[in-house]
This record gives sequence, C-alpha cells and structure tokens, in this order.
Amino acid sequence: MTALLSLVNLLPTLALLSAALTGVEQVPTALAHGPGARSPKDIYHRHLASRQQLVDNLAKKATSPNKKGLIRRQADGSKCRVRGESYTAPAAATTSAAAAATSAAAVPTNNAADQDTSAPASSAAPSAAETSAAAPAASAASAGSSGGSKNAGSKLGIAWPNGDWEQPGDPNYVGNYIGNKASWYYTWSPFAVGGADNEGLEYVPMLWGPGHVSDWYAQQPNWPGTVRNALFFNEPNQKGQCDVSAQDAVQYWMNDFLPLRAKGIRLGQAAPTNAPDGLVWIQDFIKACTGAGNSQADCSADFYPIHYYDTNVQRFQEYVTNYHNAVGANLWVTEYACQDYNGGAQCSDQDTWNFHTTMAGWFEQQSYIERFSPFGVMKDMQGVNQANALMNPDGSITSLGGWYITTA
Repeated sequence: MTALLSLVNLLPTLALLSAALTGVEQVPTALAHGPGARSPKDIYHRHLASRQQLVDNLAKKATSPNKKGLIRRQADGSKCRVRGESYTAPAAATTSAAAAATSAAAVPTNNAADQDTSAPASSAAPSAAETSAAAPAASAASAGSSGGSKNAGSKLGIAWPNGDWEQPGDPNYVGNYIGNKASWYYTWSPFAVGGADNEGLEYVPMLWGPGHVSDWYAQQPNWPGTVRNALFFNEPNQKGQCDVSAQDAVQYWMNDFLPLRAKGIRLGQAAPTNAPDGLVWIQDFIKACTGAGNSQADCSADFYPIHYYDTNVQRFQEYVTNYHNAVGANLWVTEYACQDYNGGAQCSDQDTWNFHTTMAGWFEQQSYIERFSPFGVMKDMQGVNQANALMNPDGSITSLGGWYITTA
C-alpha cells in the first residue's frame, strides 16, 4: 500500500519529466522549420542565384563563334532527300598573296515564305545625308566583268552563309565551291570571307536592312579590293526579313548606300520576294525617292536583284522576263530554289535537277541577266526543299553543287 501511494505521488513528476523530454526531442524539428529557415526571401535569393548562373552560361556561349551562321527560313512543305552522291571537288588553287582572314558575323535570318506568282507591273539613319552625281549605268558587257581574279566574267556566284571558319582541306571550305564557274560571292551582310578573298573571288557586300547600318560602316575598311558591286535591302516586302516600307527605305539609300557610287561601286536595288507586292515595293521606292526631291539618276539602281521560289520553270522565266520589262534594267537572280510555299507538292529530286539545270542554261542566254546564285550552300536548308542543297550535311558538295561549279 505504501509503495502504491509512493507511485501515485510520483506521477506528476513523471508527467513533467515526460513533457520536458518531449520538448527536447522536438527542438531540432522546430528549429529546422523556424521563420529564419523558411523565409521566402531566402528561397527567392536561391532562385536568383540559379537564374543568374544560367544567364552567365548563356552569355559565355553567345561569345563563342557561330560556325553555322545558317540562314533561317519558315516553310510548310516537306523535305526531300539530297540528290545523288557527294561531289569530290578538285584541289583549291592557292594564291601567292594571302589576304588577312576576316571573320564573318552571324547572317541575318533569311526568307520567310515567298509567294508563287508572276510580277504585275524606321528609324533615322545615323549618318548625315550624302549625295553624289549618279554614274551612268554600266553596260551588260562591262557589268559582267569581275573584280576578282577567279573565273572572271562568269555569271555564277556563291550565296555563302557559313562564315570564315574552315580551312583548305576541310570539306566545307569555301574554296571547294568555286570550280571553274563561280566568280563572286555574297554573305547577306557586309562581312567578307577571308578564304573566298584569298581564292580570288569578287566580294559583293550587302546592306541587309536598317538595323545593320552600323556594321555597314564598320566593315567597309575591311572590304577586299575586289568590291565592284553592292546589294541593298534583303526582301523589304517580307515580314521576318528586312520588312521596311519603300518610303522609309529612301533615307538609307540616299544616306548610306548611294555614296558608294562615287567610289566606283555599282548599286543593286533591294531584292524583293516574288510575291505580287515585291515589284510594287520597287516601284513605290522610285516614286518616294523622286517625290522627296532627289534626282531620277540618284534614285535608280545600276541593277536589280530578285528572289524566286516556285516549282515551275515556265513561271520562273515569265516572272524574270516581266520583272526586267518593268524595271527596264539588268537583273541579278540572287536566290532561287525549286520550292513550293503555297501548300502544294514539293519538287522531286529529278524535278529539282531539271529546274536548276534548265534555269542556269536560260540565265546564260539572257544578256540582261548579269549574275545568278542558287540557294543554298549550307548543311541545313532550314525548311527549303533539301533537294536544292549544294552542300551535304557533312559539309561536302552535292552532285548538284558539283554540276554548278563545273558545268552550269
């Protein structure tokens, strides 16, 4: 009985001890979830640190060279396989005087969907206005002469978006794409390619659009001595490309492009798509330019580049003929491919081959077509019918590319 009473008396003490022990047991858990540890501010800072690390990593990648420099396109057609086997190009000729290589910047994104049809009939510039007396348009014979030493006088050119990263011996070295036909090249930019310059090709710079004026001026001192011609805006009538009104383009022509004429460089007008509003843009430009008080001579180009994407040779020829008659001047065909952008069937490999071989022969026969350059010399055609590729995915030249530089 005495023992039982003693036990009863101890119960409050045991309860207190149990509570104390329970509190001690829960201390680590309570501390782990305290306000200091659960602070949303601390979590936010951790997320900021992670995001900043991601930004830093991306920034580091952005400073590394873009070796592809590919032109971006949008298309709704399926891709076809590259026709034929790889073409083995002859060894590139060397030159006695090697010019300093100039690294090419990333090429602006190029060409959203062009429309299939024959032709019917921003911000302020950073430099002060400069005007010059217009030189008379060169004849077709003199226009065909090349500023370079390689294949001088040939109409075939290389539309080259691949930069200046490869060296002789590499499969996608620019020298492998010259053969006995290519005489000139352009990069959709004012950045020349040292390898092409060393090989003796004529360089043709382009003022792609209003956003590239600073590069336009910065690169002019780096242009090789082969420059005899220059190209104005790229597809100004196309959303996703240069995309500028004819009225707004006049100031860039007068301030930033026309002064080249005083240096003996011939001026190519903007290259529109073959949508109906392409030629309309060119006609509107002339009206806006002369309407602003500039002379007809200053507002007129020495030649008119055009782009064409469709699947029918006859329509292509009709479009070129109509365009020539409308502008009354010589043409350059600086982009073309057997490609449907209107929901129709794409060209087969054989259709594509026939398209290119027929058109190249036809271009040679037309005295008013000074030059032509097919699309495209790139590993990834970015939505354009792959059968048109002149470069394989591994950088080697395709059979179509080989045909162009040896036979076209």
